[in-house]
Amino acid sequence: MTHSLADYVRILARGKNGSRSMTFAEAEYCMQQMLSGNARPEQIGAIFMLLRVKEESPEELAGFAAAINRLWPDTIQADIIWPSYAGKRRQPFWCFLSMLLLSHMGYRILAHGSEAHTAGRLYLHEVFRAFGLPVIHDANKADSRQTLQYLPCSVLNPVLQEWLSLKSILGVRSPINTVMKTIAPAGSVSLQGIFHPNYAQVHIEAARINQQDCLVIKGEGGEFEVNPERDCTATYCFAGQTGEIHTAKLASHIDDKIPDTGIQWLADLWNGVCDNEYARQAVINTAALALCAAEKSTNIAASRQRCAEAWQKRQHYGVDLKRKH
Repeated sequence: MTHSLADYVRILARGKNGSRSMTFAEAEYCMQQMLSGNARPEQIGAIFMLLRVKEESPEELAGFAAAINRLWPDTIQADIIWPSYAGKRRQPFWCFLSMLLLSHMGYRILAHGSEAHTAGRLYLHEVFRAFGLPVIHDANKADSRQTLQYLPCSVLNPVLQEWLSLKSILGVRSPINTVMKTIAPAGSVSLQGIFHPNYAQVHIEAARINQQDCLVIKGEGGEFEVNPERDCTATYCFAGQTGEIHTAKLASHIDDKIPDTGIQWLADLWNGVCDNEYARQAVINTAALALCAAEKSTNIAASRQRCAEAWQKRQHYGVDLKRKH
C-alpha cells in the first residue's frame, strides 16, 4: 500500500520538468501529517531537503505555518509574538531589553524559540531564566496576566525541536527554521528577524495568505534586532496591506560595541551601571519598530520618541535586574 505522504514527496521530486511547488492546501495537509506522527523519517527528510533545494514558496510556507498554528492553545494571549531561533554570537541580546521596555509600556509579549544549542551562541531562553522571567512548560497553563514570557517550541509539539536539531544530521538548516519564525496565534503581530534579506518577501506573502500581521527585518545575527551600524528596512503586512518602514544607521562604525554576549551587560545597561551608544540605539530602535507593529503604524519617528522617553524612565519600573548572573 502506498503511504499517504508518498504523493507529496512525488510533487517535489519528479525532476527538473515534472516537479512543482505544493499548494497551500497540500502544504498544510503535509505538515499536519508530519506533526501527527503519520510520516516516515525518510519522507520528512526528503520533503525538507527538496524544499531546501527548491526554496519554499509563499504558499508552502503559509501552509506549513497554518498547520503549526493550530497547536496554539487559547490560553496564549499576547499583543506581540517575538520568535528567537538564531541565537547570538557577537552581541548581547539587546532585543531582550526592547521586549522588557515594551512590556513596561503595557504590551504583552510572548517570545518563542529553540532550546537547541550551537557552540558559541547564546539563546533567549537562557536570558529569560537568568532574569527569573517566566518560561512556559505547559501551554495550557500559560498566565495571560504576564506581560513578558518565553515558550520553547517543544511545548507546542516536541517534534518541532527535533526537526530544528536536524542540522547536525543533514548538514544544513531545513525549511522548519524558516517556518518557525512565521508562526503566531491569531490576533497578534509577529516580529520576524531574518539573515538573508531576499526571504523577506516570501515571509510577507505567506503572512498575507494566512491573514497574519507581521514585520520582517534583516536583523543582527538573524534575530529581530536593529544593528545601528546598518540602515534597516522593515517590511510589513498590516491588515493585508504591505509596505516598508526605514530607519537610518547611526554610523557605519561605532567604536564602543560590547565584545561578547554576556548577560550581565543587559542588567548593567538597564540599571545604568554602564552606558553604551551601540546598545542603547539597538534597544530603542528595535523597540520602536516593534511598537509600530503592535499599533499597525508606520510612524517610526513618533514610536522612537515614545520608546526613548520610556527608556529614560526605565529605572522607575520597579523591576529587579540587579543580581549577578
